[in-house]
Amino acid sequence: MQPVPYNDVQQALHAASHRVLAVVVLYNTPFASVPCAQRLIQWLALPDPTSSRLHLAHYLVYDNSPMQQPVDGLSKDDRLHVFHDAGNGGTRAAYLHALKVAQAQDCPWILFLDHDTDLPENFLDDACDALNAVSPAAGVGAVVPQVFDGRIQISPSRITSYGRVRLPGEKSGADEGPGALTAIASASLVSTESLAAVLPIPVEFSLDYLDHWLFRELQRRGMSVAVSAARVRHSLSVQSMKSMGVQRYRAILAAELAFLRGEPDYSRPKHLLWHAGRTLKLALSTRRLALVRACSRGALNIVRAP
Repeated sequence: MQPVPYNDVQQALHAASHRVLAVVVLYNTPFASVPCAQRLIQWLALPDPTSSRLHLAHYLVYDNSPMQQPVDGLSKDDRLHVFHDAGNGGTRAAYLHALKVAQAQDCPWILFLDHDTDLPENFLDDACDALNAVSPAAGVGAVVPQVFDGRIQISPSRITSYGRVRLPGEKSGADEGPGALTAIASASLVSTESLAAVLPIPVEFSLDYLDHWLFRELQRRGMSVAVSAARVRHSLSVQSMKSMGVQRYRAILAAELAFLRGEPDYSRPKHLLWHAGRTLKLALSTRRLALVRACSRGALNIVRAP
């Protein structure tokens, strides 16, 4: 047997370090209806590169629907993994399962995707350029794109210690400080090793505020978050307050409080003041009494929190 040339070995090892597992989290949506479904299928069909470019090596469909959703259009392939979680363990369960798959399949990067996120053709190239622009010593834990809901850029953003999320370009108040960098997890590339380092994920973040918690924990451990030039389309459900269910809103408020209480400079008075303004704005903009009552009760939870 002829020995494999050293350069070929080095190229293969370098390419392996850029293998990506994509995890698509479904809820009552067939995989074929996911905006980025065809893009993922196309990427998986490409030959593995021998360069340092990020490339899709496996993908996982994690179905949180009560009834398993069809995965029509997918050929049988050992690089495709489908998992049905009828108990709806939420995004937290999906990420933990994706971590196991990524580790088993030797994928150093995990691409998180919701069922309402679309990806541009150059997404992986832009992410790779962002990685290459950062010093290896910086310890990149994640690469995030620029995410838009319609014409509004919603990620990455900054979050204050009392809960206000400042969108890109929005000026901060004199007493707010810069705020911690955060992002929407969908369309984010997270290092498999970095995700494992922040475990365990608290049960309070089964769905809401999981992304804020994740990026905060990465940065607390000294890892940086790189921002790529990719522009991603995403439908943000919490933008539609006129149609949001009351139970979902209560869950969001509970997760927000759990997250903020983990901030070292959390200010209960500031949080209460900001929450009062939010309640008034909600009353004027939606006129949904049930939602306003839920927001008002949220103030009591802030006061009663230990």
